Amino acid sequence: MNQDKEVHLETKIMKKIKDEKINFRSKYVFLARKLGFGGGLALSLLLAILFLNLAFFTMKISGSLEFLSFGMIGILAFLESFPYHWILIGLIFFVVASTILSRYDISYKKPFKKLLAVLLLLIFVASTALAISGINEAMEEKVAQGKIPLLRSFYGRGRGIWKNSLVGEVIEIRSGGLVVETRHKQKVFVELTKNTFFPTGSDFKVGERIRAVGKWDGENFRASALRLTRKWRRPMRGPRKEKEGAPTSLLRTHR
Repeated sequence: MNQDKEVHLETKIMKKIKDEKINFRSKYVFLARKLGFGGGLALSLLLAILFLNLAFFTMKISGSLEFLSFGMIGILAFLESFPYHWILIGLIFFVVASTILSRYDISYKKPFKKLLAVLLLLIFVASTALAISGINEAMEEKVAQGKIPLLRSFYGRGRGIWKNSLVGEVIEIRSGGLVVETRHKQKVFVELTKNTFFPTGSDFKVGERIRAVGKWDGENFRASALRLTRKWRRPMRGPRKEKEGAPTSLLRTHR
């Protein structure tokens, strides 16, 4: 009797499958789908880490936070030097990774918010470690030498010059200002006026690194405030000869 019921049930199920045109899928289809999700998750995590690493690296070499030491006049310089684009792209890939993770069984077995927190912590720790490892500096140096042109969009941009701020190394001292060189060899005359504010003093020397906020006047930069900085380092490209007879310091106070 039970056997007849099982046969009848099997016949009924097969008829329903045939009538509704339900197709069976090979186990390899499910395996390929699982591998696809796994690859997508790993790639999204990797890209999120790489772009957040670029954000940390940009902040490190530009010293964005140091602009805040100028007070109110430094806020605009901080905002324009902050790497929003890299952070936004990293956030997009984090969202993609979170979406893929939500398709896995573990997202139903564990609190999803906790999984997202772990994922975010993983990205933050990995990107921070990458940013301080020195690999970005090495890649930027190779891009500057023209060895990896494909990475020029990520490294080698004209960082050090913005609309309302400037970071560079003093290479010459002139009457009324300084000639500075940015990370990527741009030379700019920084004009000092009687209203220029010097938080760290006005005695500057060739080879020192400075940070300025102000406005552009043609190709010159008129500084509203200027100070020494330790947050910027020019890429190594061999020794640079100092100009003979050039003064080594600017001993003047603007009142």
